Amino acid sequence: MSASCVIYARVSTKEQQDEGYSLDTQQKALYAFCEAQGLAPVAEFVAAESASKPGREVFARMLAFLRAHREVRSVVVMRLDRLSRNWSDKAALEELGVRVRCVEGDASDTPEGLFFADMLQSQAVYYSRDLSRKVGKGMGEKVAQGGWPHRAPMGYINDKNTRSVVPDPLTAPLVVWAFERYSSGAVALSTLADELAAKGLVRKDGKKLGTSTLNHILANPFYCGRLPYKGEVYPGAHSPLITVRLFDEVQARLTGNRNGTKGHAKVFSLRGAMRCQECGCLITAGEAKGHTYYRCTHGKGKGSCSQSAYIREEVLLAQVEEILGSIEIGPDVLEALVADCEALLEEKRAEIAPDISAAQSELAGLKAKERKLLDAYLDGTVPSEIYTERAQELQAIQQGLLLRIAEAGRDELDPIAQVRDVASRASSARITFQGADETDRLEVLNSVLCYLGVQDGHIASYQYKSPFGLLEMEPSGAFKNSWWAIEDLNL
Repeated sequence: MSASCVIYARVSTKEQQDEGYSLDTQQKALYAFCEAQGLAPVAEFVAAESASKPGREVFARMLAFLRAHREVRSVVVMRLDRLSRNWSDKAALEELGVRVRCVEGDASDTPEGLFFADMLQSQAVYYSRDLSRKVGKGMGEKVAQGGWPHRAPMGYINDKNTRSVVPDPLTAPLVVWAFERYSSGAVALSTLADELAAKGLVRKDGKKLGTSTLNHILANPFYCGRLPYKGEVYPGAHSPLITVRLFDEVQARLTGNRNGTKGHAKVFSLRGAMRCQECGCLITAGEAKGHTYYRCTHGKGKGSCSQSAYIREEVLLAQVEEILGSIEIGPDVLEALVADCEALLEEKRAEIAPDISAAQSELAGLKAKERKLLDAYLDGTVPSEIYTERAQELQAIQQGLLLRIAEAGRDELDPIAQVRDVASRASSARITFQGADETDRLEVLNSVLCYLGVQDGHIASYQYKSPFGLLEMEPSGAFKNSWWAIEDLNL
């Protein structure tokens, strides 16, 4: 007599479930395994959810079923990591006395087999934790380059095509109006929430914004082009809805309302943009005897860092200007870059022209085949099933060819405009930095440079944000990098 069991199939996301990704394959393999092992499935649980955390809905339903049916003591899965990537779920099954059977990597019910199963579980847990770490690192790198790895805040939307955050044409104007209205000092947050609701800016459920939500929006530097991430602020690549000045005015009002003052924190030109080269802690700023000085914060303890000197701001500003000056190219060089870009694009057009022609000829041939297939179907010489299958194949091939043609023939003038824009911004960075106030200096610095390391009283290391580093010049006037390929500029 066959022993009763349940089968459990899982994919990681709802999208994979909708697309049927791997679930059919899993289920066929699971039933085949049960038949070969003398197991009789009495229930089936199919999930589209992560296995890294406990408390999953489908897994919880399976546990409830196993508690109610004590005669069922086996769960059959494709692999152990399809069932669980955390120890809590494994412990819950062991507490019920349920044995996990695997199509791939099945372990015997012996001490050696249980040891092998524990090793597989450890690997699954490690994979989940390592993936989380890599995702966090990738998100941090994206933020450092000006991208936003989370859901867009109110007033913006996530553009799936460009994988960027762009202003929402419906709500962005209302968010801007909220900043301007509140900065006037004429309304409180509760009144502003009422006014916004009257204009149509409300929560997803149609209710007006709460004062805490509105306070969070008005205090978010994202709207003036900055990215708050893990306690630090980075320059964003997205389009700001408001100016830094307006944002600061709103913060002064918010701060004044909280503590009864209208004070405003002192802004330093370089604070927050530099780290200690030795210990990695932030470099902070302060004033003494009419001068501004910078020093290591010794966030890891004074014993972990020997950098104790105070550095005059003028010294660091001069070094930053020198660094920015190394990407300062003249109009003649800019025009040479554009000319080279145009020449490269012409070469690319010549290279892809035969491919476009061949694809167009192949497309014409496919359409002719499609017409013949339709005629044969209408004449009754081709059965309906064969016609449908062959027509779908031809459509798929045509779609691929159309995509190739569209990609190869897209407008190539945009990269030239981007070359001009990048080079122009690089050329003006030093001049803009020199004439800017403290807030704008920090904006210029953070838009071009990152990872500034300070040691022994000077900037010891730095990196240009992509693609500005490709425009860095040597003292002789030559480019340090051979950047002529458009791909190098990520254009």
